[in-house]
Amino acid sequence: MTEMQNSTEKSTDQTWKIAAGILGLLFVIALIFGTNIYAKYKSTEHKAVSLGEQLDSTRSHLQVELATLNDSYKYQIDVNDTLSSDLQAKIIAIEDLQVRIAQARKALKTSEANNSEIKGRLAQLEELKSALEKDILGLREENKSLVVSNKDLNTELVSTKDEVNTLNAKVMSLTAANGKLTNRLANVAPAGFRADNFTVTSANKRDKITTNGKRIDEITVTFDLNNIPAEFQGARDIYLVLSQFNGNPVTSVPGQEVNLRFGNEPIQLRAADIEKATLRDRQSISMSFEPSDNLDPGTYNVMVYADSGYLGSTGFLVSK
Repeated sequence: MTEMQNSTEKSTDQTWKIAAGILGLLFVIALIFGTNIYAKYKSTEHKAVSLGEQLDSTRSHLQVELATLNDSYKYQIDVNDTLSSDLQAKIIAIEDLQVRIAQARKALKTSEANNSEIKGRLAQLEELKSALEKDILGLREENKSLVVSNKDLNTELVSTKDEVNTLNAKVMSLTAANGKLTNRLANVAPAGFRADNFTVTSANKRDKITTNGKRIDEITVTFDLNNIPAEFQGARDIYLVLSQFNGNPVTSVPGQEVNLRFGNEPIQLRAADIEKATLRDRQSISMSFEPSDNLDPGTYNVMVYADSGYLGSTGFLVSK
């Protein structure tokens, strides 16, 4: 029992010694670390004081430079305002000068144009003067020639009188023939109304206007019938007749032979189209026909008749 107590006491003493040694070592380390920290703090404090002094010096220097720059900026603004005013005045002066230059150029061009026009007119007058002088000389020569010709004409006049007598006889014969023709036209002429305002339109299968004889597929004739007396109004047959310019029939257009009588005169027509119409005081009528073959180039006549007589005619041209 006593040995165990002694052993325990020895172990406790060794533990305290070890703990004391560790604490001593830790104290030494803490003392060294604290000394270093204090030295660094003093060095940092010295640097901070030095840096603060430098910052104060730099700030003072910058404040002086800022004041100098501010004064220079104000001076430049004053100078810029002065230059802007001078520049604006010069711009206005330049614009005014440009206007004056434009006016001067315009006046110069007008003056040059007038000068050229005057010179041209003077040259024309000179040419006209020369031409008139030549014409006067020519008229004088022509006058001499006319005097000679007048003598010759007096000689020919005697022989011409005989020819006039012969012509008068021929005129009498023509007058008789003309009377017969007038009577025929009176029989064929419209009985109190006529067709006018003709329009002839030729087109192909696509209804496109064309005058080419090889492309024409349909020809449409439109005309007006106006101021029709009451006794001729009502149901009437209208006949459209086509012929060549010389009066020959057109074989390439189908037709229907029609026998009519206008007064005492029988008329045979070959109608390209027949329209049954109910006539009023005024109306517009459209008639058409389709060639069965190509139309020859040339001029064609279109004539319109009613069962009471001839109404009117027009012509149209077919090209190659």
